[in-house]
Amino acid sequence: MRRAKRVRGFFITGTDTGVGKTVVACALAAWYRRRGYDVGVMKPVATGGHRMRQGNARRWVSDDARQLVRAAGARDPWSLVNPVCFHEPLAPLTAALRARQVIRLRTITEAFHRLAARHDLLIVEGVGGLLVPLTPTATVADLARRFELPLLLVARPGLGTLNHTLLTLHAATTMGLAVCGIVINHAQKPPRGTMARLAQRTNPEILRRLTRVPLWMLPFHTGRGNHEMFSHMAAKIVREAAAASEHLGSTLADQARG
Repeated sequence: MRRAKRVRGFFITGTDTGVGKTVVACALAAWYRRRGYDVGVMKPVATGGHRMRQGNARRWVSDDARQLVRAAGARDPWSLVNPVCFHEPLAPLTAALRARQVIRLRTITEAFHRLAARHDLLIVEGVGGLLVPLTPTATVADLARRFELPLLLVARPGLGTLNHTLLTLHAATTMGLAVCGIVINHAQKPPRGTMARLAQRTNPEILRRLTRVPLWMLPFHTGRGNHEMFSHMAAKIVREAAAASEHLGSTLADQARG
């Protein structure tokens, strides 16, 4: 029986919600698209969605998924791009319980493989952090393990990020997930306080000392005026993360499963 090829791409996770996973995921999708790749994107689970029409039906779709689709220029059905989405902006398990629904990892995994068959590579954005529960027994990490994509970890630059980042790396290692890079994303304007600025300057170097994971910085991006700089940084992340992924023996290599 012929074995399936590994899926190429990245799983974008974060140390928390609101750290800028969507910004990084969209930057990578847009960069690959400009390079001529047929890029697929996916937001497997989301909350806080809005009603979108799909054929004769309407379904909840997250703003993150809509941004990803625009960045990649993808035209896949929402049922594949964002197979699970709830209206209430709560933790996924909480939203599912309140909606009296069950998040089924098998259904999400099937959508993932259907997308993979349509595209050269996939950029997948998780929800919250790795240990966000999706069911009483499964987390985002369990979903990432099913996809077998290398992780890109998005973190904040400020005080507290050392603990959050190291905890996430520990969780990934414990679950056998390969982390190919850390992206320190300056999602907010630089703080005014001297010590807060000092924390942002020193945290990346401490993380480099304490981990063997490649680390990159994305400066604050207002969405106006510095698109070229932001694109350049995204390109650097793509090149180096892809190299790191292959070094880890992860899924970016287009080869049969070993």
